[in-house]
Amino acid sequence: MKFYHAVDYPRSRFDRFYKDPPYLKLRKKVKGILVFIGESHYGDFMLSLPFFQALREMFPDSKIIFAGHRLKGLEKFSELFSFVDMYFEIRMRKKREVFIKWFSLFKLCLRERVNFLIDTQRYPIVNLILALLPVRYRLGYGTGCLFSNWKFNQRGRENVHDIFQLLSLLRVLGKESIKLYVDIKFPEEYLSKINSILENSDKWISIFPGASEKVKCWMPERFAAVGDALVEFGYSILLLGSINEKDLLISIKRQMKHEVVVPILIDEEFGRNPVYAALFCARSKLCISNESGGVHFAGLVNTPIVGIYGLKSPLKWGPLSQRSIAIYKGLDCSPCKVRKSKIVCPYDIKCLSDISVEEVVEASKKCLGIK
Repeated sequence: MKFYHAVDYPRSRFDRFYKDPPYLKLRKKVKGILVFIGESHYGDFMLSLPFFQALREMFPDSKIIFAGHRLKGLEKFSELFSFVDMYFEIRMRKKREVFIKWFSLFKLCLRERVNFLIDTQRYPIVNLILALLPVRYRLGYGTGCLFSNWKFNQRGRENVHDIFQLLSLLRVLGKESIKLYVDIKFPEEYLSKINSILENSDKWISIFPGASEKVKCWMPERFAAVGDALVEFGYSILLLGSINEKDLLISIKRQMKHEVVVPILIDEEFGRNPVYAALFCARSKLCISNESGGVHFAGLVNTPIVGIYGLKSPLKWGPLSQRSIAIYKGLDCSPCKVRKSKIVCPYDIKCLSDISVEEVVEASKKCLGIK
C-alpha cells in the first residue's frame, strides 16, 4: 500500500510566467474579477477555495465575484471566507435560458466594473458565450485556451488532479506558491457548540460512510468493523453525514461493539450545516471517507485522510492533505463506465467489495503513525 500523492503539472511548464509574473502588472489595472465556476457540488466548491484564497493574495484590492451555483448549505460555509466579495448565483442548464443568463452576467460586469474574467469551464459553448462579455482581460483553459490572453501547454492533463488544473490558471499569471488548504477561523458560536461533544477525548477519528450516490458507498458493516478496530487503539469515533444519511449512521452505530458519537443524533443542525463537518474534521486526527464530501472537507483543513475509491480514480479526485492514503483497486472496469446509466453493475461493485476491513485499518494506522 502506497501513500497517495496528487499529480501536478511539471513546474517547468510555468517557468516563463514565474520569471515575470503578469499579475503584478495587472494589480493596479483590475477593478473587478468575475470567476465563472458553474455548477458547484460540495467537492467542486471545496477544491475551488484554495484557488480563491490565492487569488485574493494576488489581487488584494480587486473585487472578486464567484459566479455559479452552490448547493444548499454552502451559503453558510461561504460566510467563513473573506477572499470572495460577492456570490452571484447562476445556472446554465437549459439552452433556452442561455441568452437571459448571459445578459445577467453582462449587466453584472457593467455594474460591478468587472474587467477581468476567469473561466474555469471546459465546455466550448460556455467558453464562447463568456468570451463575449464586456471585459478587458480573459483567462481560461477551455477550448485550448482559445479565448484566453494567456496560453499554456496542457499536455498530460488527463493525469493531473483537478485542483492543479484549476490552480494552473493562477500559475500562468505568475503565482508560484499556492497552499492546497485554507486558513479557516471558525466563529465562536460553532466552537462552543462542538466543545461539549469533543471534551471527553483528544483523539478523534471522523468517519463519513455516506456519499451522494449509493454506488460510491463502501459497505456499512465494514465501516462499523473499522471503527471498532480503531477504538481498540485508543481512538474515539465520530460518525458524520448529512441529514439524509441519518438512518445509515444509526445503522452503523448499532452494528458497532464500542460506543461512538453521532453528532446528528444530538442536534440535526450538525447534518444540515457543512461548517460543522469541516470543524469536526479540523479537530480530528484522521478522516475516513468514501469518495465524497468527507474527503474534501478533511483536505480543506489539512487533516489526513483514508479515502475509499471504487468508481472514480483518485488520480483526478484523490485526497490532498499530507499523510493521506487513497485505497483504489484499479480494476479493468475502473473508472466506472456505466455509473450514470441505468445498467446494473455486472460485477456487483467489485471495485468496492474487494477493499477489505484489514486494508482500511492498516491504512489508518499508517496515517496515524501506529506501528
